[in-house]
Amino acid sequence: MTRKDYIILAVIIGVYSIISFVNLGSLQNPVSFSTLSSQEEVIFSFNDLCDIQKLKIYTGEDRGEYQLEGSIDGKDYQYFDIFTTSGAFAWDEIKILKKVRYLKLRLVSSKGVLGEVGIYDNKNRLLSVKHVTKNGKALLDEQAQIPKKISYLNSSYFDEIYFARSAYEYTKGLPVYEWTHPPLGKLIQALPIKLFTMAPFYYRLMGNLSGTLMIVVMYLFGRLLFVKRKYAIASSLLMALDTFHFAQSRMGTVDTHLALFIMLSTLFMFYYLKNPTGKNHLWNLFFSGLFFGLSVCVKWTGLWLGLGLAILYFFSFFQHKKYLKVKSRSVFFEILVCFFSFVILPCFIYCGSYFLFPRMSNATVNNIDTLIVQTKDMYHYHSTLKAHHFFTSDFYTWPISYKPVWYYTNLSDDNHRQTISGIGNIAIWWVGVLALIYLLWKIIFRKDIQSLNLLVMFLCLYLPYLFIGRIMFLYHYFPAVFLMMLAIVVLISDIEKRWQHLRILPIYLLLVLLVFILYYPVVSGMEVSNDYLDSLRLLKSWTF
Repeated sequence: MTRKDYIILAVIIGVYSIISFVNLGSLQNPVSFSTLSSQEEVIFSFNDLCDIQKLKIYTGEDRGEYQLEGSIDGKDYQYFDIFTTSGAFAWDEIKILKKVRYLKLRLVSSKGVLGEVGIYDNKNRLLSVKHVTKNGKALLDEQAQIPKKISYLNSSYFDEIYFARSAYEYTKGLPVYEWTHPPLGKLIQALPIKLFTMAPFYYRLMGNLSGTLMIVVMYLFGRLLFVKRKYAIASSLLMALDTFHFAQSRMGTVDTHLALFIMLSTLFMFYYLKNPTGKNHLWNLFFSGLFFGLSVCVKWTGLWLGLGLAILYFFSFFQHKKYLKVKSRSVFFEILVCFFSFVILPCFIYCGSYFLFPRMSNATVNNIDTLIVQTKDMYHYHSTLKAHHFFTSDFYTWPISYKPVWYYTNLSDDNHRQTISGIGNIAIWWVGVLALIYLLWKIIFRKDIQSLNLLVMFLCLYLPYLFIGRIMFLYHYFPAVFLMMLAIVVLISDIEKRWQHLRILPIYLLLVLLVFILYYPVVSGMEVSNDYLDSLRLLKSWTF
């Protein structure tokens, strides 16, 4: 890495950051809440009889089912409707079209948390409201936070209702709702919430930063594996312009942290493989083990990484250490470093991530015994999960992005809508399939070790899903995508070496950029016409 590399990388990151942070989410949402128990009532009153058109309600960490009633005299109440809030930390709009002076919300589920209530008349004006019951005070103190339009900008969507909620609960010392994955990813997500507030921008911030750092890691990979700087630039641009990476990084979940740690662990192992007897080889092993441990502490699927790292390390070990006749003392010390970095350190991080914030919804994890119980419960949950979901997909369909995950949609009118879909950039993903096949060809006919290392890591991150029986989604493929991208760079670099005057790389990158621009509304939540979105569906299985 030279000064020129840092300048180029800074430009790429600067442009990407501007695009990815625009409309990431609102900076403010209601912060005072009223926690209700079953059958508890909240009553509001108006100065005069009002024609009520709708309510906007902001839900806290617990969604609830509510019965809506109205009254003219404050004594006799008429039943209007029962509604369930859509999710945690999200706005809902309930239409009622009734003339009342008093409005009552009765919780009919076991528990509910409300943050704010806005009541509108038949001219769509926000009414001045008083609380009759004390528990309604917190629901009327932040009326300025009520959005004109409810969207992903001010409300959680998809799995944010689990991960963002749990991150908030960590900051408040509450029992944590999402316990089926280790806590590290949610703890990282919780940092901006603790420092600032529980608003969409902040619970999506760390995921977007991790997504940005993935571009940096790709540049480092390109600089390590390829001789020319242009291939490092290409590696980083493939990540920056991948539509799936863009959509996934901007969502308040933990998958981007998982992918980043897997990439970093693999990068340091490749640094080691580049010079397994150099002065920094032990540090490279240490950092590879460190990031491996961090990945497992985000999701257990990080364990697939360990298999690939072990294969690469031992292949290199027997290739270099034994035949180069390195002193047995040095070999023994290296093995000790590996044992510490890939076994002891990950276990220490894993336990520490629980013991720092021990309160879980189904158990209190504060010692090894309770951690073992928690781990058994997690395994039982994932191994016996029989849930169904419309956007599940088989692992063998992932490389071509056959069935995207439709994360969010919001109808603006009959002809326009916002949508966010986890769909890969087809100029990358479809070409990536050919590139992976090319790696296999190079291994068989050219005995290429670098291609072997890339393909081994890809298969170890991908093939274990063959044996998983529970429902799976396209985002499970996310941690392996960077290896597919590096395979593309291998393919293009070899083509350009063969035909030196062929400008295939800039042409290909322009195609990737064009596809990213075309599908930007599909992955960003940008409001566009239904006809435009329909025109982008190349496969019947694509839903956005």
